[in-house]
Amino acid sequence: MTENVLSGKLLFAFGTSVVNGHLAETSFVEDICKANKMSYKKFCINGAASRITDPNNIIDQIKKAPEAHPDFVVFDSIANDAYATVTDDPSVMGQATYGYQDQLDPRTYCGALETICKMLETKYQGSKLLYVATHKTPARDLRVQNIMHDVSVKIVHKWSIKVADLYNEGNLNGFLPQYQHDYSYDKVDAHGGNHSVGGTGTHPNADGYRLFYDPIITQSLVSLATR
Repeated sequence: MTENVLSGKLLFAFGTSVVNGHLAETSFVEDICKANKMSYKKFCINGAASRITDPNNIIDQIKKAPEAHPDFVVFDSIANDAYATVTDDPSVMGQATYGYQDQLDPRTYCGALETICKMLETKYQGSKLLYVATHKTPARDLRVQNIMHDVSVKIVHKWSIKVADLYNEGNLNGFLPQYQHDYSYDKVDAHGGNHSVGGTGTHPNADGYRLFYDPIITQSLVSLATR
């Protein structure tokens, strides 16, 4: 019998509603941890941005999280920063720095994401980090999403962080009406869960996570795992 390298591991999750699981607060985190007998703590919050100009931001999530080192950390970053007012304004978008000792400006998107990467790598030194590049959603302009995705992947790769690329490799495309209807939800089901359909393409439902998010993220975690 093959050993499950994820069994018994602890995972911390940071980021937006896609990681948190929207209104049902159930996402790939619960799916994967239950399937692999892992424990987890979620610090992700619906509506969280990366930039500290938003009072609901991912940097604060990391600051408030406990010092105890998890085996894994998963996070996302772009959903609530993906606007033309960010990408088209250099003073808001910022740019990736070259080195690792540069002054970072978390009021810009690039500076905020670099700050997130640096904080996670230092606060949780030795933990395995995984950036989740979330799927395409019709709730945001595609041009803007493309820019944000490319920049975010460039930055997390600079910081030597693995990417689970749902954006380019996950098959879940919220712009397709059938996918939008069948694999996303806006309102919880009769039991308060995420098994409803007919969403606007942003928040995966139970099938959206199960079919698209869970396999890619599980595979990524396994590849990072130590026995």
